[in-house]
Amino acid sequence: MGEKVLKILKEIFVKPSEKAFELSSKYRVLPYMAERYIRMLGEEGAVEMLKSFEKPVKPVIRVNSILIDPDELKSFLEAKGFRLERISWCDSAFKILETPEYPSPGATLEYLKGYYYLHRDSSSLLPVLLLTHEYGGDVLDACAAPGGKTTFLAERVYGKGLVYANDLVLRRLKSLIGHLARMRFENVVVTWSDARKISKVFNRRFERILLDAPCSGEGRISVDPGRRFRTSIYELALMVKREIELLDSLIDMLDDEGVIAYSTCSIAPEENEYVVSKILDRRGDVEVIPPPVNLLEYSPWIKHYGTLAFHEELGKCVRLWPHVHGTFGFSTCLLRKTRW
Repeated sequence: MGEKVLKILKEIFVKPSEKAFELSSKYRVLPYMAERYIRMLGEEGAVEMLKSFEKPVKPVIRVNSILIDPDELKSFLEAKGFRLERISWCDSAFKILETPEYPSPGATLEYLKGYYYLHRDSSSLLPVLLLTHEYGGDVLDACAAPGGKTTFLAERVYGKGLVYANDLVLRRLKSLIGHLARMRFENVVVTWSDARKISKVFNRRFERILLDAPCSGEGRISVDPGRRFRTSIYELALMVKREIELLDSLIDMLDDEGVIAYSTCSIAPEENEYVVSKILDRRGDVEVIPPPVNLLEYSPWIKHYGTLAFHEELGKCVRLWPHVHGTFGFSTCLLRKTRW
């Protein structure tokens, strides 16, 4: 075990209580996870969230408005038997409330023609909307595959900028390239690299960077039950180390006053508050900024966890809870590069 991982492990470890073991057994999650939920939400809130993991989230159609008007697509799909509900904070996206026996959402002619992207839920729309609010220019999507955020970014800056879509996992890049071709986006450059070393690929900096970091995916338990037991506390520490390295290296690629959105599909403060606090501790050239627009009632990041006290400015970062917002558990923080 490396020294850095051991240090992280010591700092993030919390001893599960008797109540945590009880909830762990009843709701089939690891004891340290149950203890985390109790500390973050209290016993009643923890139970509410654990129960929410049993409820499937609604998949989401995000319209490619470069090719078709959202209302026109809605009419086409409803004529096939779909029942859709517009998402109040994203005009081009619809929850799928009901589907016909045939075709499935991923097999319609409209899907094959590139008229929409099919998301597992709406949470992943948030960082793109916040990062590109009133912005038109180039964007680096550092961990881009399978392509939901990349295609949304490409639409948001279409005619104004390029999206540089990078990923380390080649098979996932194939999926991303397939979506780009299907949806007919020509303003995307695809690269294959470890995002921690991507500065060697680009001899430039960016005004906007999206880091949707590889994480435990704990917020997605409702669609991937294996995540209840998949990540040990040691494996979590390894992920946290990588997340800190990713964020640190990508901040170096920001222009002065440039903004990076750090996002995870995780509820864990270890992967969110802890990671960003470590970056603030070690760097004097970055600050947390609030969301530029209030799209919905966000929950703020927490100030304390176990023996850890986090930076006050993390209250500007946002979290979506499954039992509060009806989405995956999801976290986003906007950081701006400042001049020394």
